[in-house]
Amino acid sequence: MTDSPTLVCVGNLTVDEAVSPTGERVESVGGDALFAALAARVAGGHPVLLAPLGTDAPPALLAAIRSAGTDPESLPSRDLPLIRNVIRYDDAGGRVWELVRGEEHFEALSVSPADVPAEALAAAGVLLSAMALRPQLELAAWLRTRTAATIFFDPQEDYVTGHEAALTDAVRACDVFLPSEIEATALAGTADLRVAAATFLDLGPRVVVVKRAEAGCLVATRERPEPVVVPTDVVAPVDSTGAGDAFCGAFAVEYLRSGDAHAAARIGAATARIAVGGPGVSALLAAVEASSGVVR
Repeated sequence: MTDSPTLVCVGNLTVDEAVSPTGERVESVGGDALFAALAARVAGGHPVLLAPLGTDAPPALLAAIRSAGTDPESLPSRDLPLIRNVIRYDDAGGRVWELVRGEEHFEALSVSPADVPAEALAAAGVLLSAMALRPQLELAAWLRTRTAATIFFDPQEDYVTGHEAALTDAVRACDVFLPSEIEATALAGTADLRVAAATFLDLGPRVVVVKRAEAGCLVATRERPEPVVVPTDVVAPVDSTGAGDAFCGAFAVEYLRSGDAHAAARIGAATARIAVGGPGVSALLAAVEASSGVVR
């Protein structure tokens, strides 16, 4: 254990346009890898961001990557424009995502094994955020045989249905599984989250955390398989995009530091509350820059 564990945050970099129910449009930089890396810094870790950089990265994105502790020049590059998303929110807080340049482009801007530097394999932990399905599954299997790092796996709800067998193999390859409630019920085939958590633990992970947004999360471990509810304080989000990614980044740092999954869930929830306090990664950036930014 170390007070500042190194966590490789693997995923995507994006430019996101949020559209409110009234039609107001706000563009911001983001991406699951960036949210996770900034949250890991807020939680006191040493993140290494690993995500392909496109040809049109705006200055704000490059500055945010530096704030996360990574030199943009060290990132794998693609001769393609960045991923762009349009996220439309409804009055109930629901949202619909539009992947502007399509799935093939999204996959091309995801991380492959060829992008992983040797030093990343020596890190304490690797967080696999939700990229395109094929690259994420390929990385999960590839990493398991090449690193002693704790592997954290965060799936994406859009691709669960129809790919249950392949995702089950990825769960077997990880140490900590971090699905949302929607993902957990779809993959386990049951709305009973206790049964779902037990199913996932039986596959091999040491820890299962089911994220439930404002309802907190359920934490189940090999040592304590009966799920424990870890609550969170409900806040009115300015922008909920990236909250789950921020939770995972901060959770991973505290788990690597202490080995306590329940404490890690509390840190994850506290950091996610920070993340939703502004558009895009702005609130996390402010926390990183603040002298009292570390959440413990």
